[in-house]
Amino acid sequence: MHWPTRRALTAALVGAACTVLPATSAVAQPGTAANTAVTTTSVQVVDAAHPLPAVGSRWDAGAQHRSAQWRDSVPQPPATLHEHGDVTAQRLGVTYTSTAHGASALAAGADLATCRRLLPTSGEQILNHYAYCRVTPLGYSVVSGGKVIGTVSWRNTTAGDGTKGSRVIRLVTGMDRFRRVGVTTDGLLSIGWTTGGYRGPDGSNKACGVFGSGPNLLSEWQAGGTAIHTIASPVSDGYGQDKVARCAIRSSVTNSGGTGAFLDNGVRFDSAKYLGIKGAGIFDRVMPTMGEYGVRSTRNGAVARHIQLAQTNPAATYPPAPAGHTKSIPGSVASGRPLHRLVSTWDATATTEYNKNRSKVQSTCAHLPHKAGEECDEYPFASSWEGAGKGDGNFSVKYVDGTQNGNAGTDLNNWYLADRILHKDAFYVVIH
Repeated sequence: MHWPTRRALTAALVGAACTVLPATSAVAQPGTAANTAVTTTSVQVVDAAHPLPAVGSRWDAGAQHRSAQWRDSVPQPPATLHEHGDVTAQRLGVTYTSTAHGASALAAGADLATCRRLLPTSGEQILNHYAYCRVTPLGYSVVSGGKVIGTVSWRNTTAGDGTKGSRVIRLVTGMDRFRRVGVTTDGLLSIGWTTGGYRGPDGSNKACGVFGSGPNLLSEWQAGGTAIHTIASPVSDGYGQDKVARCAIRSSVTNSGGTGAFLDNGVRFDSAKYLGIKGAGIFDRVMPTMGEYGVRSTRNGAVARHIQLAQTNPAATYPPAPAGHTKSIPGSVASGRPLHRLVSTWDATATTEYNKNRSKVQSTCAHLPHKAGEECDEYPFASSWEGAGKGDGNFSVKYVDGTQNGNAGTDLNNWYLADRILHKDAFYVVIH
């Protein structure tokens, strides 16, 4: 599924697309002898609204000076994060749907070919927590004597993959669809990454480490070269029980005209023992949606139909809302109110809340008739902070086939593990 490009990144790219940094050498003014020197502008985003200037057109050095605020002489790290990735995603409306099988299958991430197939010209997608794609059209101009004498443009693709078993994110960048017009020469062209750390009410961590390298010349990229970088954070840098580290990541491209950032996103590392002993690295600036259940499924269909009713027609569920109140059950994408995972063994508070969920479900179901082989199903899940024990009445219980109820519980736990859902992580539930 093609997930929407984040509005914040789009705004940054649109601003960046119209700006360039002066060449690293002094910019000559019209009428001086040095004005005949050949220079390059820094790389810009190139699209229909912000094309490269035509060869032979006048180069507006004044505009380049005025726009220098968008470019730097060296790569600049992103700002320190102050919110979790799922909070950012909810604010920006970025989500995806995965099943336990799908998350496991895509744990190796996406490659350049996959990203180019999904995003032929431009865009950004977080396919799931383990796979990321970014495609950006980039280019720059060659200037001499106050005129544009050449342009270079290409498609820039970054494919990222998270990992299970290590606290590492891998990023591969490639360039293709080169177009060189007018007078152009080989020269500096390199990709770099910087990171920023996290500071919030739950803890803090320093910026993540960046390792790797790639081509440094235009000709090397044209020959099919790729840049391979890894972003990592050791357990010792993590905070809290899960040894979490959250980092903003930024990619920039440098040529002789300067450096410009064109990609900003976020990653998370953890070593949660309840999700495996070796830790993981994921792309976390997205809201996961659990898609394990289907109304026609012979495995968990009875539970799926119950959840679908609770999400779409809560007034038809049991228990009824108190007089003068309307039930509004969270968890669907349409509701805009995600569930949050509750790990019962996290601490005493979590254990108490989980037990309250289970107790409320049992006491409510005690009033309902049922057949042999049926079990009481509840939604929102007992393993969420929005469960029946919350006390707001926004929940539903129903007797369903016991085998399917057990299967649904197994499927949910498998999804938590496969998609790396931590204690208090937000998520949606979709029914197929």
